[in-house]
Amino acid sequence: MEVGIVFVEAESEENIGALARVMANFDFYRLILVNPQANYRSEKTKIVARERGWEVIKNAEIVDKIEEALKKFDVCYGTTGVSAQKGSMVLRNPLTPEELAERIWRYEGSVGLFFGRESIGFTNEELELFDAVITIPASERYPVLNVTHAAAIIFYELFKRRKNPVRRVFKLANRKEKEVIIKFASELIEELPIQDYRKPVMKRVIRNLIGKALITKREYSVLAGIFRLARDSIKK
Repeated sequence: MEVGIVFVEAESEENIGALARVMANFDFYRLILVNPQANYRSEKTKIVARERGWEVIKNAEIVDKIEEALKKFDVCYGTTGVSAQKGSMVLRNPLTPEELAERIWRYEGSVGLFFGRESIGFTNEELELFDAVITIPASERYPVLNVTHAAAIIFYELFKRRKNPVRRVFKLANRKEKEVIIKFASELIEELPIQDYRKPVMKRVIRNLIGKALITKREYSVLAGIFRLARDSIKK
């Protein structure tokens, strides 16, 4: 399993350096910066990153939009400090770092971990782009962690599991294949005799389940076939 770290519109040189440093602490070396708002190659960034972190930054990939980074991975997880409340337009049901770590080392493929802006994190529209989201349980009075503190907790959990992995034998379905499942499922939902206002929620639930389940290529083939056949049967 390859894990890449994506920092979206980073606003602080210090946080870019600190993130790169903590990546090196836990043996993560692929960094993608999406439209950085701070000078990621400044002397201040270099001082904070230290030697190993600076190597991460020097090899970082720079892209303009979050959609470009999403295309580089089979599965993409966003991080958020605020879980969705009942009735929210975004149905998140987030994973904890521990739950994520228990899953991903059983698979072959690529996973992107996305960290949002220091000021506002991700918008609801951006969170919709991810396969699933990760939230670190914290005080309800102050649940939002600094981006580098959150990263350290997530990386630590992944690091512990990677050093004692289960056998990795399952190949992940890629993003294109998962979109095929979601497309067939969405078309099936459109054919169901239910109220229109319920359909977007059902589609979002399907997308959440596909993202969180880490669908294998074999499962992709079976699920896509089931949804396609069910859709076609209802149409007839």
